Amino acid sequence: MARKANALLQQKKYDESIALYQKAMLEDNTHVIKMALNKAKDTKKKEEAAAYINPEMAETHREKGNERVKEGNYPKAIKEYDEGLKRDPKSKAIFSNRCATYLKLMEFPSALKDAERCLELDPTFVKAYLRKGNCHHLMIEYHKAMKSYDDGLKLDAGNAELTQAKNKTIMAIQSGMGGGDNDEERARHAMADHRSSSGWTS
Repeated sequence: MARKANALLQQKKYDESIALYQKAMLEDNTHVIKMALNKAKDTKKKEEAAAYINPEMAETHREKGNERVKEGNYPKAIKEYDEGLKRDPKSKAIFSNRCATYLKLMEFPSALKDAERCLELDPTFVKAYLRKGNCHHLMIEYHKAMKSYDDGLKLDAGNAELTQAKNKTIMAIQSGMGGGDNDEERARHAMADHRSSSGWTS
């Protein structure tokens, strides 16, 4: 049964292969068959993901996400961006837009991951350095924010948004950003400062 399941896997008959491996497991629950079953499941998952990729559909979801953002419906915007990334996992524009939306929702760690993903896809993407810096600023990690802004300015020395954001971070460092406030209050203050520099990628 395991050999037949493997043959079915090679023919890309994934459901039949998985079903037969599962039947084989009932007869002989060995590590080898279990590994083969997991391989068949992983192969099916990867094939389905690859077949789902469609950059044009991804762009449609990005545009819908942007519309939801303009309406102030950030959770629905995130859902559109999520679907867009399933259609195109390498879309830096969608990662950037989702990052900005996570910032609106004050989900800073998630926003930071998206900014870093943008830079993995394109280390010259200036907007992503702004996004990353804003994430660190809002997480009260000012020196990391400064580094992100400086990295962006190395690529675009005249970028007004980066310069403005860097200056705000310098002011925050110098003022101590209201040392007596709790983290949530400081984050809200920082969020208000950065709303003017969180525009979307066109």
